[in-house]
Amino acid sequence: MTDDMHHMRQKCLPTYLVIDVSTSMSQHEQTLNRTLQKLHSTLANSPRVSEFAHMSIIAFSTQPWVVIEMTDMEYVPGMPEVACDGMTNYGAAFDLVRERIDIDLPALTAQGKAVLRPIMFFLTDGAPTDGEWENAFRVLVDKGWRRRPHVVTYGFGAAQEEVLGRIATKAAFLADGSSGQEEALATALHSALNSLVASAQADELLIPAQATGYKSVPLEYLD
Repeated sequence: MTDDMHHMRQKCLPTYLVIDVSTSMSQHEQTLNRTLQKLHSTLANSPRVSEFAHMSIIAFSTQPWVVIEMTDMEYVPGMPEVACDGMTNYGAAFDLVRERIDIDLPALTAQGKAVLRPIMFFLTDGAPTDGEWENAFRVLVDKGWRRRPHVVTYGFGAAQEEVLGRIATKAAFLADGSSGQEEALATALHSALNSLVASAQADELLIPAQATGYKSVPLEYLD
């Protein structure tokens, strides 16, 4: 394929929104669902953004599951609600994201899109309860894997700064305590959405430099 043909193709940023829905999130369940509905509404009414940033939403607790498969949000009629319960198993979530990337990216390429490296926004309010999560994370971001995602983390509640920094490859944010957890959750999702809007306008991935109510966390892994 020539460079000219490549530039004619619609660029697509596969976006994975991975959300902790363990028991500790149960008190914020309504806020989470309300904010997800607002995110869906914004994307569905912003065709330029939803076309550029195809999105998949993955929830995780004891086990992870796909809430919405990779799609243009303009074609999703409504946001399914999620229920919060269970443990905080990071590793299983990372395994599922890697599995889905190997399914989603070839499908997007087959649609004739110029597929960019994926981005994963990871939101959590607690520390991982599985001891082997780091192995799954290393496989997910293995530099030998061309499809490895960029990772941006948002932590609040009992999330650990050190863990957020170890997971992120591009940016890590920890709530600074200036607002309640519900506001911190909503702000994290809004920050991710704003990043996608800016990326669509620039036609390339733009990582959020800051998030209101959050402090930046130093990264251990640098891409």
